Amino acid sequence: MFHEPRMVSTASPAFDLKRCVALLVSRSQRKAVLSPFFAKSDGLLVVDPASRKRRFRSNAARTNESTCDLILASGSIRLICGYVGASERDKLCAAGVDVRIGSCARTISELVTSFETLPPA
Repeated sequence: MFHEPRMVSTASPAFDLKRCVALLVSRSQRKAVLSPFFAKSDGLLVVDPASRKRRFRSNAARTNESTCDLILASGSIRLICGYVGASERDKLCAAGVDVRIGSCARTISELVTSFETLPPA
């Protein structure tokens, strides 16, 4: 009897969006830091804390509405930002996003690992 060999997948596992943390960031020369602005952030960085994989999405339009749309389109249900207005916070929370406020003085890694202890927006 002939058996075909099993193929071992070397593809990286997909992001688990339930455990991922999204952050509105400013970027400078390959380094990302939490942005003190909402709509004026450079983009959305989605980090998988288990695998440490990161995915960046540019915030091209830089409006409050487009930034909310960018966050919602990412599929992430956990968000850290340096600032968020009440109407944007309410829109995101109504869509099931847990929005937290972080300090721009902390590193991205510190913010991601301390998500649960950050104050709600």
